[in-house]
Amino acid sequence: MEPNKVVLGIVGSPNREGRTHQLVNAALEGAARAGAPTELVQMADYVVAACKDCLSRVCQEKQKCTFEDQAFEHLSQKVLACGALVLGTPVYFWDTSGMIKYFILKMFRVYAPSAPLKGLPAVGISIAGGTGNGLISGLRPVYHFFQMLQMRALEPLPATRFNFDAALRRAGELGSQLAHMVQRRNPFTTLEERLLWYDSLPYLGLSRAGERRLLADLTTTALPSNKQSAIPLGLARADALSAAGRQLESLTEVAWVYEAGVKAFEEK
Repeated sequence: MEPNKVVLGIVGSPNREGRTHQLVNAALEGAARAGAPTELVQMADYVVAACKDCLSRVCQEKQKCTFEDQAFEHLSQKVLACGALVLGTPVYFWDTSGMIKYFILKMFRVYAPSAPLKGLPAVGISIAGGTGNGLISGLRPVYHFFQMLQMRALEPLPATRFNFDAALRRAGELGSQLAHMVQRRNPFTTLEERLLWYDSLPYLGLSRAGERRLLADLTTTALPSNKQSAIPLGLARADALSAAGRQLESLTEVAWVYEAGVKAFEEK
């Protein structure tokens, strides 16, 4: 299939007008301002069925799911034909949405060996809109998908309600970058190059403790500069404890900063 120059945005949320939609749409608006045609697809309209775990060799040879799945056929053809991809997921219980997981698994089974998406520019967006927990762990399956299909992904965008306005702006910037990449795919020349590319992307290598530290930082950054000045100082204490090897005490301090920051954020 000959790829087009469309920047495709997929909203992997059952909420068609929610924060995932807003972020994906912001990326598409950025791409449109940069001159690229765009298209938005609601995955809620095309819910892929679970993989039946049949003989994957048959799916790979036919380049088609063995069992009829019109939703998968529609979505996969959209992705195969696009010039760049924006994939957005809400975060549920520290994880990617089920709709995206089903789609990813079938894409692996059908297309991973032949890699028809080599070099496709892509961006993954997660939105942990409640507690904010899982803002990175929810992105990892998306970037594993990009890597296994050999796409050339830009930096991930983890979003919460605490940094939502900044995330919208960053989504627009990333969309603009994608618009300038749709003219030509840039495949990796070796497996090693691809592994190093993905290892170099920010956020994805964070530990669970590091993810909590990032979340605590986002909550404090969202506060007015003149409010709750003791809260940011807690992050400095947490970092000092971590440097001294007192990891549990450090993470406990991070938890206090996060909880105090959320309370102050909701009161502002």
